[in-house]
Amino acid sequence: MAKWYEGNALAEKLATKSVCIELAHLAARQCQEVLLTYGEEALADLEKGKWTDALQRVIETNIITSGLVGGFGGQYLRVAGAHSINNGMTSVTQAHHLLHGEKVAYGILVQLVLEGKFSEIKQLLPIYRVLKLPMTLLDIGLTVEHKAELQQIAAHSVKEGGNRHGKP
Repeated sequence: MAKWYEGNALAEKLATKSVCIELAHLAARQCQEVLLTYGEEALADLEKGKWTDALQRVIETNIITSGLVGGFGGQYLRVAGAHSINNGMTSVTQAHHLLHGEKVAYGILVQLVLEGKFSEIKQLLPIYRVLKLPMTLLDIGLTVEHKAELQQIAAHSVKEGGNRHGKP
């Protein structure tokens, strides 16, 4: 999912795009569309131990299509705000129970807030609920009372040379 949200945030800042960047941008959009369309069904099929078209599409998207984004887009569509938030969360013990993808998923929401893209957040929340992805500070093991930890996450997230600056 991050391929689209991070890649788009970077790509829409480019004045011109090479053919490779355009292909990567299209592949990133495809990642988002497949996961939103088939993600819930694929997870249910996986839990039932059933091999289905939905499950195959999601697996292929996660491996093949997402690889095209990085392969064709390179640094221009690789990582941005969501991975920066992930990096920040790795610095506090409260978030250590989360998988990388769960931290990045939370980071997508933070990135979208920073971009003012609230309609996209509204679109994502139902699938986040189904997939049990973190949507709140409490979901990642924090509250507003954890001021020192939140400041530590913020400091690591905006560190110069980090993912927020479009660098891997």
